[in-house]
Amino acid sequence: MARVISDAGPLIALAKVDSLFVPRDLFSSIRIPEAVWLECVEKTGADSRRIEQAASEGWLNVVSVAAKRSHPPSLGTGEIEAIQLALETEKALLIVDDRLARREATRHGLDYIGTVRMLHLAEQRSIVDNAEATIQRMVDCGYRISPLLLRQLRAQTPGEAPHSDRLAARQRRPALPRREPDI
Repeated sequence: MARVISDAGPLIALAKVDSLFVPRDLFSSIRIPEAVWLECVEKTGADSRRIEQAASEGWLNVVSVAAKRSHPPSLGTGEIEAIQLALETEKALLIVDDRLARREATRHGLDYIGTVRMLHLAEQRSIVDNAEATIQRMVDCGYRISPLLLRQLRAQTPGEAPHSDRLAARQRRPALPRREPDI
């Protein structure tokens, strides 16, 4: 089973729309480096309180990164530490949306998943009723994410169940992706 590590962006965006239950229910445990934690809680608000609550519940764990490698200067500290933690972790799955961070993850052979694919999986597993509505709420809060990506994922999924066919969707639990393409 993959050990899941997250960058700050997806956590903050999901917290803003009160949907942190999505990564919790999909993965049960997520590790974040200290720089991601600081980025998540630096601004006070409902989203940072939700992230602090996730940590106090024990499913979101803040860990130290052992060694620092050289990464492109275009990456933020949180992205660098999340990639570094993934490199230090056997069977890591990195939750990341930033295109440059994904390129760096790919360069190091890391597996990753983005928020849209996570919401797509959550919809298939009946964790959320409507992934597109969640994505739209994230867009409305200022998160740069495209509903078009979800439509493309749905088109690629053979036998995609309509919203009313939740039992069949629950029985077809798809495997997590090896690498998510930059669409």
